[in-house]
Amino acid sequence: MAEAVRIYLGATSLRCCLGDKHSTADAMAAGVCGLRFDDSLSMMAGRISTLPESVGGATRFESLIAEQVGNVLNESGLTLSDPAVQLFISTTKGNVELLAGGCDPLPAGVRLHESARRVAAMFGCAREPVVISNACISGLSAMIAARRMLLDGCCRHAVVAGCDVLSEFIASGFASFKSVSGGPCRPYDSERDGLTLGEACGAVVLTSDRSFADAAGICLAGGAVTNDANHISGPSRTGDGLHYAIEGALAEAGITAAEAGFVNAHGTATLYNDEMESKALALSSLADTPMNGLKGYIGHTLGASGVVEAVLCAEQLRRGFIFGTCGFASTGTSVGLRISAGRQSIARRSCIKTASGFGGCNAAIVLTMEETNGARRCEREAERAAVYELPWSELPFEEFIRREFRSLGEPNMKFYKMSDLCKAVYVSAENLLRGFDMTEYAPSRRAVILANSISSLECDAEHQRILNEHLPEGASPAVFVYTLPNVAAGEVCIRHGMKGDNTFFIEAADDGMAVRYARRLIETGVADVAVCGWCEKWGEEWNVKLELLKLKQ
Repeated sequence: MAEAVRIYLGATSLRCCLGDKHSTADAMAAGVCGLRFDDSLSMMAGRISTLPESVGGATRFESLIAEQVGNVLNESGLTLSDPAVQLFISTTKGNVELLAGGCDPLPAGVRLHESARRVAAMFGCAREPVVISNACISGLSAMIAARRMLLDGCCRHAVVAGCDVLSEFIASGFASFKSVSGGPCRPYDSERDGLTLGEACGAVVLTSDRSFADAAGICLAGGAVTNDANHISGPSRTGDGLHYAIEGALAEAGITAAEAGFVNAHGTATLYNDEMESKALALSSLADTPMNGLKGYIGHTLGASGVVEAVLCAEQLRRGFIFGTCGFASTGTSVGLRISAGRQSIARRSCIKTASGFGGCNAAIVLTMEETNGARRCEREAERAAVYELPWSELPFEEFIRREFRSLGEPNMKFYKMSDLCKAVYVSAENLLRGFDMTEYAPSRRAVILANSISSLECDAEHQRILNEHLPEGASPAVFVYTLPNVAAGEVCIRHGMKGDNTFFIEAADDGMAVRYARRLIETGVADVAVCGWCEKWGEEWNVKLELLKLKQ
């Protein structure tokens, strides 16, 4: 066992529809909702009223990240030109609104790694930024990845920024699922009728150096990412996937559920998500723990929500009480929860923050002001069990991939509804795992870690084409769900019952990030087996190289 290392929160900052960190926390403490009807989106939303001044032609998305990263750097005294500092950026869709102007050629900055590099250049980054796009758990995924890299000694400090901005692209996609509320959303309430979208950016310094920690000494004591392995756009009906994430985060933190002071849950106010969360909390012995959801104040801020809400969790720990759940009146979940529209005092200065998203992904972190023993990470050995590269063909991709699928002899008709990226990954994973007995490993110990350079841009372009053509039927939910790259991992998770970590990295080129990350998950006891590697598909070009890693016996 390696010696336990504590990872501290340092400087934090955010901007959302309620303002900066302090004005947002004060408004929430007073029960003030920041959601308003937005004419440009034709829906209720949490829009940022004033944006930071654009620097050097930066987009709204990039300007917000630069502002928040600058805030925490100034407060902490750190600099990204120091090789000891690593920048992480989490987002669901980044600059996707740029596609409205056309996709041929792709606009500069629409690729997430390009946009991240533009922000990094503003600060003279010594290191390549790490970009994670994991649907609505992106923010927590990035904080967990940063924590793991800090524990491994890859860096001494990490700056994690999460951001998403609203556009017709995003609004139309969620509307196509009929999941948007007609008014401000009401998490966990019996009258809830859907989510409300918001935009925000948050940033936090994570550090292994106590001298850079905030005055309260708050630690990111544990974190875990899991998958429902159930459905790409619908949450588990049992809550087991999120339960595994909570269990994993608590185990890493070295505390029990009874030692958690409160839970800040995802709380989108959709019928099935809130119900799933209530069951997961019951499975985790947390139904009687004080809890809240913050999206009734600022909306669902997508890939920013994990970072923004974690910053606000830290504020609640400092204040010694939790904010009420805006819009809540009476419990609307099958499991009773300790939730209120008013503030609740907390007996313990620790909390669990959760998130869930399309592709079946879930995440949980533990923040604590109290001293814990923490979990010492065991050092084990991983070995490569198999490799597979999707072959090249002179055939058009659609014809080629259908032929490859038919050769598997599978009856899965859902394959034909998948995006091309998902089809490529699905077929490759099937060939990689041929003859391998996955049942030897517990579902929560099976991981899928992927990376590419273009996210899900092919599906993005298709969704944008539908919007541009103003088709009478409107946006397609069957297309929109595949505008999230992590859904490719989700399809593999569903097929093989893989309920462990499923993180999706965006890089300029394949430098082995996914494989290295998966290997460390096994070596440090987070997973026992992992499908990992590179998966790229654009037009008639594809490049899928997967590895199967497992615990060496």
